[in-house]
Amino acid sequence: MFVLGTAGHIDHGKSKLVEALTGIDPDRLPEEKRRGMTIDLGFAWLSLPDGGEVGIVDVPGHERFVKNMVAGVGGIDAVIFVVAADDGWMPQSQEHLQILDFLKIKKGIVVITKTDLVKEDWLSLVEEDVRDKVKGTILQSAPILRVSSPNKIGIDELYEEIVKMISEIQPRKDIGKPRMYIDRVFTMAGRGTVVTGTLIDGSFHLGEEIQILPQGISARIRDLQTHKKKFEKTLPGTRVAMNLAGVEKVEIQRGDVVTKVSQDETISIFTAKVDIVSTVGFTIKHNAELLLILGTTELLARVNILNKDKIEPGGSALVQFKCKKNLLARIGDHFILRLPSPQITIGGGMVLDVSSRTYKRKDRWLVSDLERRLSLNLPDLILSDLKRKDLILRKNILRASNFSQSQIESSLVELEKDGKIFLTENLVTDREKWKEVLNGIIKEVEKTHQKSPFRIGLKSAELSGKLKADENLLAEAIKYLVRDGKIVQQEAYLRLSSHQPRLSQEQTSLSRKILEKFAAHPLSPPTKEEILDEDSNYEDVLMFLIQGGKLIELKDGILFRKEDFEKIKSKVVDFIKKNGQATVSQLREHLSTTRKYMVPILEKLDQLGVTEREGDKRILLNR
Repeated sequence: MFVLGTAGHIDHGKSKLVEALTGIDPDRLPEEKRRGMTIDLGFAWLSLPDGGEVGIVDVPGHERFVKNMVAGVGGIDAVIFVVAADDGWMPQSQEHLQILDFLKIKKGIVVITKTDLVKEDWLSLVEEDVRDKVKGTILQSAPILRVSSPNKIGIDELYEEIVKMISEIQPRKDIGKPRMYIDRVFTMAGRGTVVTGTLIDGSFHLGEEIQILPQGISARIRDLQTHKKKFEKTLPGTRVAMNLAGVEKVEIQRGDVVTKVSQDETISIFTAKVDIVSTVGFTIKHNAELLLILGTTELLARVNILNKDKIEPGGSALVQFKCKKNLLARIGDHFILRLPSPQITIGGGMVLDVSSRTYKRKDRWLVSDLERRLSLNLPDLILSDLKRKDLILRKNILRASNFSQSQIESSLVELEKDGKIFLTENLVTDREKWKEVLNGIIKEVEKTHQKSPFRIGLKSAELSGKLKADENLLAEAIKYLVRDGKIVQQEAYLRLSSHQPRLSQEQTSLSRKILEKFAAHPLSPPTKEEILDEDSNYEDVLMFLIQGGKLIELKDGILFRKEDFEKIKSKVVDFIKKNGQATVSQLREHLSTTRKYMVPILEKLDQLGVTEREGDKRILLNR
């Protein structure tokens, strides 16, 4: 399925041409019919020889309604560009052509209308002028046809040219990420809310739950239509009308986007390459406020020019936009820039990056990286994203792009084969960063062994502070090193597989003394603080005993020998099994100990999943 759009100056006969082609009057508003002027978007469709249909979006030509025009042509595949023979090339002819250029509309036909109102020699001059005006634009190679809509002169030839053009256009890709920028919202008696738009990037199904952004409103598709025909499923590149359940007309508006639930996130900051038209009589300065139109979404945004001080007429720049409200944008999307006042089109651009980070101006690495993204080469985009982050969840990499998940996965596999990235089941990271983290972990563990050979190893929780790496990346790297046999994870500690903690002869003697103190008082042993107050030399030995599992450390510095704690645990479990539940006081009396010890004991058992607190009582977790 395909969608065509009209373009051209006001009163050049766009709507009459559509009606002559299709038999459908696209002017739907009473005011449009009264004034004989298109104000908002109109819609029609044309049957093709193969039984298919092509949608047509008719746009207004008046300068006051250019934003409506942009909303209409944002999702089209090709354009019918209209120039009236009696007027010739006019201001909105030029502005509409610039917009089509910025949106990268690839195909088009130029139609000179109202040919019945002028003489042949004048018509030839107009055609020659049109050919000159479209040089260097998307319409440079477009055929130019002469038509008189009221007399149906040239309509058959135009139809044949449309059929030929459609046969040369590649169908819109289904990348599994459907979105429909809403261009019209209305209600139908007995049916409720209806939204229309051009569907791109995927399909929707009857009965499907959808989400409307940026509000995040949930709704269900009650009915799906294309060209007034009901469908179970609509394909990308079609004009779609959705009857929605669960949402009121007042909750949504033109510019909102219909997407799959949890598929997309909206943003207020993005980075793009911007081009400014050469006819603008002023420079675009840093921090200027511009009107930005993407799809049917229209909003104000401030420009942060990243690679220069200002943008001259006819120039280009890398710009970070800070929008006044959220929008849905993907890498590779094209947009239009206009002045808020006076409302004139000054340029357009393409989204390069949707990171919410605020970028510094004139950062050489950043500018080089953004320029690398201009080609929209998928492997380059992946590597660029990974240079900015330690790692990315595999399911999220380039999620906000115009690539399918299968395309992304295929590219990830190739990049891993080339040794440029490292993949796990869930994560993606840059290969050099991965090596850096692996080596960093091993070095930090080695340092700990050299400094404190009596310690089991390094606490894994300390790594993020030492290596300044993402915790998820560190966790994956630790798993990898453990599987590879390079390190051993012993509870909360990491050690090299070759390392065995050892005490000096003097420390071994101290460890015996410490354990004797605990053996003498198994239910009320000395605390960590009490041991260290007695002799500061005990500190390293205590750490060795705790890390080695000979002593169990509880809250508030309470310590128990492992065998004593296991006996206490058995007594607690037996008591609760017999009584169904127990309070701190009951267990304290049962064990002949004090609250000082009993509370930390129970909190440790809760932590281990042996007991669970219910009010002031404990029950067994696995009864």
